[in-house]
Amino acid sequence: MERRTLLTLVVHGGSVLVGVVVGLPALIAGVFPALRRRRGESWRPVGQLSQFPVGQTQAAVIEHEQADESEPRPLARQGVYVWRPTDEEVVVFSRSCTDLGCPVIWDAGSQCFYCPCHGGIFARDGQRMAGPPDRELHRYVNRVREGVLEVDVYSVPPIA
Repeated sequence: MERRTLLTLVVHGGSVLVGVVVGLPALIAGVFPALRRRRGESWRPVGQLSQFPVGQTQAAVIEHEQADESEPRPLARQGVYVWRPTDEEVVVFSRSCTDLGCPVIWDAGSQCFYCPCHGGIFARDGQRMAGPPDRELHRYVNRVREGVLEVDVYSVPPIA
């Protein structure tokens, strides 16, 4: 075997080894969470339905409980906005702006949500009105059980 061929094999082999050593952990870290099955405990209470009057938008908090110590919990509490347009309909919005995830603020006077980071404005129903955000506010899937409003915390993207 020629010296040039041997050096080429060593360099290429070393490159492959470095690629595997660096790439495999990154691949596992990126793919494994997506493959991990979610636990069925995704519904969290927001509050009694009666505390959200018809026709009003109110801030509320979702309390997260950590079922397993080995599972990471990024937030213990998560803010949301609850809008009850009719007696039968309830809408729960994420507080995160759809542009960069900054927390939006409800302004009762103008009946709009404002993003203080970049000036995004959302209508009462979450539709984008102005600013850099290119889509509406994220809505949680919700249900009412025994008079308690609950949301599926996995129904919006994690940044939201």
